[in-house]
Amino acid sequence: MLTAKQIKQGIINGFVADALGVPVEFQQRGSYHVTQMQGYGTYQQPAGSWSDDSSLTLILLANLVQAGTMHDMMRKMVTWLTQDAYTPAQLTFDIGHSTQVAIQHFMQGSEPEMAGDASEMGNGNGALMRIAPLAIVLQDEVDLKTRFQLIRDTTFITHRHPRALIGSVLYVELLRHLLSQLPLETALQQAFSSVQQLDLPRAEVAHYQRLQQSDFWDIPEQMIHSSGYVVDSLEAAVWVAGNADSLKDAMLTAVNLGEDTDTIA
Repeated sequence: MLTAKQIKQGIINGFVADALGVPVEFQQRGSYHVTQMQGYGTYQQPAGSWSDDSSLTLILLANLVQAGTMHDMMRKMVTWLTQDAYTPAQLTFDIGHSTQVAIQHFMQGSEPEMAGDASEMGNGNGALMRIAPLAIVLQDEVDLKTRFQLIRDTTFITHRHPRALIGSVLYVELLRHLLSQLPLETALQQAFSSVQQLDLPRAEVAHYQRLQQSDFWDIPEQMIHSSGYVVDSLEAAVWVAGNADSLKDAMLTAVNLGEDTDTIA
């Protein structure tokens, strides 16, 4: 069972990694080299500023603590978008297109589960980047269908395509098993086992097949894509975690991959 201190430290680690990546987001790999926290750059924000990743993670955390509904969570997201809530300096920046549109749909009367983008073009990492806290609350939930329902509902408020949902399931299940002290490779295998037990389109699961390759960890860096596409993002994060020597090494390696630096880190 995780302690409150461990949970808090894990969340802080995520915020630090996010802030490390903010100044160099969208820059090309090899055109810069980050070795420590810095400021300004892409969004002209002071050092230590977290982005939408952490703001939306905070919103999920708040909603979980308050046992809120998806309506409650969307209302919190409205305050983030329109009132700069959950931001480090009362300024909302780096808003993903699909997330912004989903919030606007909710503001216009859409139900939360129908607000997200269901198109194939809506397979960004906007759900993946905020969903990690579900692994904490679902760690001891033995029923896969119960876990899946919460992951699905939390994903669908912004991203409704099956590929984005599969990414969320793989990520949360992977984290659950890591929190139970399984090695990364074994935890990843167990995550795919969960996906195989669910009624999910096999053609969509196949987009994540590279993660199941036995030599995935040996793929050279130049073959790892670090874009905001949900498959790329999950692959990059897992590859970094599997090749890093320390937490610091993982954060800096992820940030120096380029493109969607804050989310990968």
